[in-house]
Amino acid sequence: MLRFLAILAGCLLYAVPRWLTDEFGSVSIDQVLYHLRFGSEGVLTSDPELTRRFLWRGLALPLLLALLLWAVDGWVGRVHARGTGWPLPLLHAVRDRLRAGGHWLGEWVHRGARHTLPRIVPLVVLGAGAAFFVDSFSVARYVRAYFGEDYFSDTYVDPGRVGLVRGRQAPKSLVLIYVESLESTYSDPALFGRDLLHRLNALKSRPGVVSFDDYHEMMGAHFTIAGLVATQCGLPLKSVAMFGGNMQGEKIERYLPNARCLGDILAAEGYRNVFLNGSSLAFAGVGKFFRDHRYEKVMGREEWISAGEPPERMSGWGLRDDDLFRHARAEFDRLMKSRRPFNLNVLTIDTHHPYGHLSPQCAQQGYGDFDGIVECTAGLVADFVEYIIARGGLERVAIVVQGDHLAMGNTSYPKLIQNSQRRVFNLLIGKDRRLAKNTDEVTHFDMLPTILDLIGLQVKGGRAGLGYSAIGPLRAPRPPDRLARMSEQLMNYSATYRALWEPVEEDGGDAVATRPARSGPAGSVALAP
Repeated sequence: MLRFLAILAGCLLYAVPRWLTDEFGSVSIDQVLYHLRFGSEGVLTSDPELTRRFLWRGLALPLLLALLLWAVDGWVGRVHARGTGWPLPLLHAVRDRLRAGGHWLGEWVHRGARHTLPRIVPLVVLGAGAAFFVDSFSVARYVRAYFGEDYFSDTYVDPGRVGLVRGRQAPKSLVLIYVESLESTYSDPALFGRDLLHRLNALKSRPGVVSFDDYHEMMGAHFTIAGLVATQCGLPLKSVAMFGGNMQGEKIERYLPNARCLGDILAAEGYRNVFLNGSSLAFAGVGKFFRDHRYEKVMGREEWISAGEPPERMSGWGLRDDDLFRHARAEFDRLMKSRRPFNLNVLTIDTHHPYGHLSPQCAQQGYGDFDGIVECTAGLVADFVEYIIARGGLERVAIVVQGDHLAMGNTSYPKLIQNSQRRVFNLLIGKDRRLAKNTDEVTHFDMLPTILDLIGLQVKGGRAGLGYSAIGPLRAPRPPDRLARMSEQLMNYSATYRALWEPVEEDGGDAVATRPARSGPAGSVALAP
């Protein structure tokens, strides 16, 4: 039985990384460990097709292969026990020839045939599977991260200690639209025959619109929840498994409890924070993140069903994008009726890999393949932006549209990877004709100070988190090697980063999270308690 378990382990160590790579593109060990920690309870609420594909390719096929190899192992054992049958005559002939020549390899072949051959199948399968696993997830790099330079501690500026300066006009409300896997490569007619993002790109000609042409995706911001955390908090998402200590095996009660993020900052400024999402909030800890960072209304698949949306209209992931934007328009109208500033976040789902999800509205327009789903989704986003503009929304609202990360292993992926300079799609839309960028080279981390500047809460010093504000006058020069250092050192172990997750012991001995720092008066420096 141990031999079978070794063979099965080897098959699983090959099959699971291969399935993950085919399904999601390049996957890091941090990403895997994170989802095991925060996403396991949401797996059953994700796309049923995803679950079925995993059960078949990640479990059933490796089990069948393991049974076949176990049968081969049994045959090898019987051949060795009898002392006859292929490949023993060949090995004996090689041994005898080498021995006759006095070569040391003869003895090595003899010992190998006697001791190794009976174990050859489990050893080879387990060894090959382990090697494939280590290579696929860059495990060696993950281990080295424990001992590398602490880039995060050296460069992180705590948003809870950054002052915000109000201008003469009241800060604007914010509409922030995250589009699943949207990247600028979809605009290339040479690859797709047309500009799939033409509706969104047309908005770039409007005054008061800025787009960064060199928006890099960094590790720690390369999947959905990581992209959300990176833009909202100015920091990467690393596996809590890296932290060690007492946190291992414990349930994290609050999500980054000591980090001050966009929702915390805006709530302290009197904003109402709302997050609308089509998929389950349980998946990857999305709901926990937004609720723990002061979003008052957080909607996902189960919440939409409770609100009356029929499940049969939904895709495997949840609410389709045409219905999501119908709700987003209604929510926007409700928020606009209040004089309270607001922060409305929308996260789409239909362009999720590998096959996408065709909404009824897109089907009615004649779209069918993945390219069509991307083009139609971009149109739905543009429709919502134009809806806001047509109602005079830019007088009170700034709009940000961006991909949550680069596209992964979808059916258009072979076209996408022909572009060696893939970048995240983005738009910043405001009323001010003087809105200007101070760089084209940005990352997800730069969006926190940039968004605050965009809505009229100017960040003193131009820095928050790991980010630099990318609009307005340049207040903090960026080191020329910033991206290179991020690529090499960002995911290294950091005590400062670990502290953002740790609870704080109070007098009673119960572990509770530190509350986010409160903002001081406009123009002051906000200090953590």
